[in-house]
Amino acid sequence: MRFSRPIRWLVALCDQEILPLEIVNGDSTITSDRLSRGHRILHPDTVSIAQAAEYRETFRAVYVEVDPKQRQQIIEKDIETISQQLTGTADIPEDLLTEVINLVEYPTAVAGKFDPEFLNLPTEVIITVMVKHQRYFAVKKSAQELLPNFITIANGDPNKKDIIAQGNERVIRARLADAQFFYTSDCDEPLDSYLPQLENVTFQKELGTMRYKVDRIMDMAQQISEQLEVREQEQEEIESTALLCKADLVTQMVYEFPELQGIMGQKYALASGESEEVAQGIFEHYLPRGAKDIMPKSLTGQVVGIADRLDTLISIFGLGMIPTGSGDPFALRRAANAIITVTWEAELPINLAQLLLQGCQAFMADHGDKESPLEALQTFFIQRIQNILQDDFNIDYDLVNAVLGEADAEYMERALQNLLDVKDRSEFLQEIRSNGMLDRIYETINRSTRLAAKGDLEYTELDPSKVVRTEYLRSPLNKNC
Repeated sequence: MRFSRPIRWLVALCDQEILPLEIVNGDSTITSDRLSRGHRILHPDTVSIAQAAEYRETFRAVYVEVDPKQRQQIIEKDIETISQQLTGTADIPEDLLTEVINLVEYPTAVAGKFDPEFLNLPTEVIITVMVKHQRYFAVKKSAQELLPNFITIANGDPNKKDIIAQGNERVIRARLADAQFFYTSDCDEPLDSYLPQLENVTFQKELGTMRYKVDRIMDMAQQISEQLEVREQEQEEIESTALLCKADLVTQMVYEFPELQGIMGQKYALASGESEEVAQGIFEHYLPRGAKDIMPKSLTGQVVGIADRLDTLISIFGLGMIPTGSGDPFALRRAANAIITVTWEAELPINLAQLLLQGCQAFMADHGDKESPLEALQTFFIQRIQNILQDDFNIDYDLVNAVLGEADAEYMERALQNLLDVKDRSEFLQEIRSNGMLDRIYETINRSTRLAAKGDLEYTELDPSKVVRTEYLRSPLNKNC
């Protein structure tokens, strides 16, 4: 058994009886008993648990709530009460709530405040400082406007809330002052002035710097733009977005708060006079960041995001670092999933097979000693498409295989040439299976096949326009087939 903290004592009861257990703990052995301890500040003395059924009640009496669901209810209720007192609404991220629940034994919500002048910082910066670094809950006046307040969950004496609040206010003041300095310093220079510093950031030791990766992203974005036949202005916006999409990585703010990448790029782009489309694309090219994240809405974000992920996939596959089992250190599965879902969500008619071919050719031009990753990438994308259609769209596996051609190389390439068609055909087959039409079609074709097999027929190619009398068809769908 592994445990992250030192084991001090062991309680093991069955009804009123002590279960005789021993745990080797370093150089010593711990023997089970009925004795435990209460809250380390509010009740540090030992406490005896008479029987297993009294476990929770005994600990509540010594300021320890052992039930995480009860701790959650206490925390949520106290946060709501304080938020109402502050005439605001608390922002409660699920991850933060889960973390805080497991950090405290006897939760006490404490309200704090900070200097309103810090509200001049971007909202995302303030929330990141609170949530990621201090585990505070921000309080909002409206959807986009913060109050100069926060709520923290303490594990100390409820009678000392004022002292707890003062200590946390000193900490957040220093943190926000640092963030203010970073933001002001970063804005002193235009965003494109940070590009040369990307030469000092390594993407991967065999793949060069982030500046070199930006060049590859620009090349791939150009190829996608040509496929989409974008307008001249859109092309210029895509080029600018691709050029600047990683520039914020070397700013002081993102160096200190890496989770703000893209977000600060958008802020700094606007401060540098870039267009809304370019700024939005810089932020959105990272979207979606996970399965439940929002999707990019701008064409700049969609194209550059796909280009960025394709470059990563081609480059890492080219080095032979293909995901196996649960190991995926470069998050390549997530990258491929994002390419597929963004293409479907935005209905982008891209030829992924061609992009992979061109990307692999460019990779081989720089790495002639490596094997082309093209075939492995094609198989990988087909697997991701299968998983998404089955798991997210609830398409039956045999229908997905019918559309993708199972393991046939020609069918796989055809599928990657038109991802929109793959999705449409899969959904259509699932629909006609659900309404029973697929069975009727199968029966008709199967019967025709059996009858044809019995006859003495020769192979003949027919022109449908010469053998089908469309004037007898009633449905527009049938007439247009």
